[in-house]
Amino acid sequence: MSKVLMIRHLPTGLSLGDKEQLLKHFGAESVWESSKKSNYVFASFGTMERAKHSLLRLHQLELAGRRLVVEYSTEKVPVTTVNKQKLDSAATLMIKRFLCSLNAWNPSVDFYQPPSPHLKYQYPDINPEVIINIVHMLLKHKPFYIQVLHLMNKMSLDTPFNSNIIAINTFKEIFREYLFDMANSYKNDSESELSSDEIMATDQHPVIPVMVRRKHKLPKPSRKIPATLPPEAKMKRIPINQEEVFDITAVQEPKKICVMVSQDSLQKPVEEPEVIGEIGKYDKEEKPQNIEESISEPEQPIITRKELLKNRLSHYDMKILPVFKNYHPGQPSLRLYIKNLAKNVTSEDVERIYRLYVVDLTEEERQGFDVRVMQEGRMKGQAFVTFPSERIAQKALTETNGFMLKDRPMIVQFARAANKRTIE
Repeated sequence: MSKVLMIRHLPTGLSLGDKEQLLKHFGAESVWESSKKSNYVFASFGTMERAKHSLLRLHQLELAGRRLVVEYSTEKVPVTTVNKQKLDSAATLMIKRFLCSLNAWNPSVDFYQPPSPHLKYQYPDINPEVIINIVHMLLKHKPFYIQVLHLMNKMSLDTPFNSNIIAINTFKEIFREYLFDMANSYKNDSESELSSDEIMATDQHPVIPVMVRRKHKLPKPSRKIPATLPPEAKMKRIPINQEEVFDITAVQEPKKICVMVSQDSLQKPVEEPEVIGEIGKYDKEEKPQNIEESISEPEQPIITRKELLKNRLSHYDMKILPVFKNYHPGQPSLRLYIKNLAKNVTSEDVERIYRLYVVDLTEEERQGFDVRVMQEGRMKGQAFVTFPSERIAQKALTETNGFMLKDRPMIVQFARAANKRTIE
């Protein structure tokens, strides 16, 4: 094998310049003709691999009605061609090849001009999702990480090898919604006896008082013992007679009242009047008791799926609201735990929503359905709903979490007690 190829059967109408341009298109570095062999053209290539690749492409190629015959040759490169190649140093050739590969031009065209400056790439604006994908690629592909360091060095940016507090605070501010601990969220959202309003109040950070030093020191209290006061002179008490102060009045005796009772009145028995029949007896009139007839309230209709989807918050809105911060559904079970309910929500309101998921069940299967709304004490504003199966409970949680019930979004989770409750 050789780096020089011999080409035969070229069209006779081609000049040496046309032949040189044709062969350089296939990667030849120099083209010449020999006086000893007419109608033969020789072409030299940079490496044997390029010469082999060009031979496979040119051999038996039909050109102007003639088929080319290409084979390896032992012909040496003319001296004039060698001197011309020596003018280009090895560094120049490497730069040209790098520019060709960088600008994605075909190296056989001999076009090393960089692309036009008005050609620009149009990329979308940066956002947290793009940054996360770039960081993922930096961790996954080490060559990409090295190229980023080279680019930062070329642009004279600060080195990223030291800790930067400003960068850390900016990262926390941008990716605040992506950074949360699942274990702490499950612990904070467990069932408690606190009401929903108290849970919301505990989310707020307590205000820590700041101790401020006084500019001027307060004077220290003096410990001098005050001078003793002189003892007061004792006054002599003179006895006073009450007759000289008050007038004396005579005390009058109370009058006695006498009652004269004859002896006959004590001996005669008291005669009771005779009562004929029932005349004279008066029965106590019994007031008719007002019997309040319990009016059974009509059962509220089951909510429709259209109304359920219409009044339910989107996932984007749930991320913004503070009541859904650190939300976690919990371990799947038969019972759902609902909080953040309004104070005036009743069991009928909650049952109207969740009866949608058991309406198609039989009476026996529906025995496990139960709704309990806490309306007294510290558990007010919370509820528990039990379903016959975990599959129904999972579906109900997914579709009702974030539903706006009386202007407040419901927070639905799986209850920690997973035992199936029986209806008494």
